[in-house]
Amino acid sequence: MMLAGLLLNVLVTLSGENSIIADILVTKNRIDVAGCLGSFGFLIFWFLKGVRMDVKRIFKAEAKARVTGVAAVTFPIVVGFLLFNLKSAKNRPLTFQEYDVMLLMESITSFSGIARLLRDLGMNHSSIGRVALSSALVSDIVGLLLLIANVSRSSATLADGLAILTEITLFLVIAFAVVRPIMFKIIKRKGEGRPIEDKYIHGVLVLVCLSCMYWEDLSQFPPLGAFFLGLAIPNGPPIGSALVERLESFNFGIILPLFLTAVMLRTDTTAWKGALTFFSGDDKKFAVASLVLLIFLLKLSVSVIVPYLYKMPLRDSIILALIMSHKGIIELSFYLFSLSLKLVTKDTFSILVLSIVLNSLLIPMAIGFLYDPSKQFICYQKRNLASMKNMGELKTLVCIHRPDHISSMINLLEASYQSEDSPLTCYVLHLVELRGQDVPTLISHKVQKLGVGAGNKYSENVILSFEHFHRSVCSSISIDTFTCIANANHMQDDICWLALDKAVTLIILPFHRTWSLDRTSIVSDVEAIRFLNVNVLKQAPCSVGILIERHLVNKKQEPHESLKVCVIFVGGKDDREALAFAKRMARQENVTLTVLRLLASGKSKDATGWDQMLDTVELRELIKSNNAGMVKEETSTIYLEQEILDGADTSMLLRSMAFDYDLFVVGRTCGENHEATKGIENWCEFEELGVIGDFLASPDFPSKTSVLVVQQQRTVANNN
Repeated sequence: MMLAGLLLNVLVTLSGENSIIADILVTKNRIDVAGCLGSFGFLIFWFLKGVRMDVKRIFKAEAKARVTGVAAVTFPIVVGFLLFNLKSAKNRPLTFQEYDVMLLMESITSFSGIARLLRDLGMNHSSIGRVALSSALVSDIVGLLLLIANVSRSSATLADGLAILTEITLFLVIAFAVVRPIMFKIIKRKGEGRPIEDKYIHGVLVLVCLSCMYWEDLSQFPPLGAFFLGLAIPNGPPIGSALVERLESFNFGIILPLFLTAVMLRTDTTAWKGALTFFSGDDKKFAVASLVLLIFLLKLSVSVIVPYLYKMPLRDSIILALIMSHKGIIELSFYLFSLSLKLVTKDTFSILVLSIVLNSLLIPMAIGFLYDPSKQFICYQKRNLASMKNMGELKTLVCIHRPDHISSMINLLEASYQSEDSPLTCYVLHLVELRGQDVPTLISHKVQKLGVGAGNKYSENVILSFEHFHRSVCSSISIDTFTCIANANHMQDDICWLALDKAVTLIILPFHRTWSLDRTSIVSDVEAIRFLNVNVLKQAPCSVGILIERHLVNKKQEPHESLKVCVIFVGGKDDREALAFAKRMARQENVTLTVLRLLASGKSKDATGWDQMLDTVELRELIKSNNAGMVKEETSTIYLEQEILDGADTSMLLRSMAFDYDLFVVGRTCGENHEATKGIENWCEFEELGVIGDFLASPDFPSKTSVLVVQQQRTVANNN
């Protein structure tokens, strides 16, 4: 947006003030109208900045983020004032007011600006992004406190300064002691899940305008009134998210660009020459550019040193420092306000605009060069079922989007073998879309009591269901529940981060389609869940399973019936992983396992490659274990082999056994480049399921059988 306005400015400058282009684009009436609309959009921007900000996160931020946030603001200010006082008044090209404005604004880090930068770079859910958001929040609050404290110092008399501080305090008391409780009463009266009526949205907009008028009357920065009012509005659903949804897209897409265009048209590009050369002879312009560069270097240095002292890798510390040094629309608006009050000259304003444009261009490029998202979930150990020895502890991460996913996941876990020697640890992650706030949140309910904490209002059903499952099954299953409140496009980062942190072996994801109660028709098809599943398969530090739930017998409810599980085995690491999971299920009571191996007709069964050798060893161990009686007496394991010519043979075979089983377990790459899928691979609708998995999950498949598609851990990093 800034570049578009800047290009328009250059075009008008080159064509001349009396040209046709200037008459069309920059007549006084048009600039005034654009500036008026843009200013309103900017007030809404500051209001939404406050709505999205959760100040309580300051107390939850780790020490590294808090210290970085405070140091990034205070260190440049302290050094800047020392340098200013060391210079005699005669040798100061800048006035005290200009120096004060630039020093404060260049030192502050804007939380909303950093949040938008991280969203644009796709980093807001990364570990660096989380630290940066917490640091920026601390920095923003510290900067605002310094800005308010500066009011009394810049006033004509001490009495005037105290009077303004008293009026600001009165405004804050009304916002947080009157407006905020009223908002909570509205939420309570409307009830959970019900939308907010338009009259409340309109009422809030009126309050925004009144707040800005109040701060304007105090001769203070008017958008701060909108910002503090936004802080008083409860963030998240229903009010906070409704305001963001109603206002943000229109404001950012249409109104706010008018503000930036009007600002850029006021910029004198001819003033840039004196700032960019040592020999211009204009000491003031050069002093402005030098001060901006000095503060940037001070801020960058301290933002590298502090996290590095807290054991953050140097590369990550540099990336964090670059993020904290980013400038954008917040700083631009404050400089425009300073220009209107004649705190800075037009030449100074033009040079500051140039610094912001260069900053917003170069810093994202530098971060993109240094940051490698593919390395954030690197795992240095094998975390898959096939590599587990002697049926050790199985750690699973179960993902829940909606209440109808709970029962299917519980039934699958219940069918998995667990004992004191082979415990099952289950991390349950309830995924909630982030709405009405900027900071993604991961909440552990293990350290909270039910009814306390932001995540319980979203996850109460999930918590209660899995707690009941834990109490009713046995003590060998350990349950730990989390709530992830995140942007839908980046939830995979939270899933993979939690899996890496908890050393999970298997992530279990629900399929994006949901069937009706009679399992004959599709009632929901959520593309966002499919997008998430695909991204988890690409990034996961461990094995991944996608559960297509249509019918899974609950063995506790029907103890006389066995759960019939069938593994379709063609060969490859994903098939071996599927077999390893099924073998664990086979140790459970009332579970019958059938392993169906598909062989290419007319070809030798002898192993000709490493993968084939591993397949043979895995199957031999299964048959040997079964024959030696190592499996429970109540469990039967059947091994079958079937020769097939092509995909048509596979299709007929699977259809013939469609109603014989309750659960099919297949590898994601099952049958790839094999005769078993020849002719049907082109009909695969969902690549994340593989050819065989997609066939079993398709609406044309006659059975109501559930399907678990398993992908083995893709990569293990070398420690060297």
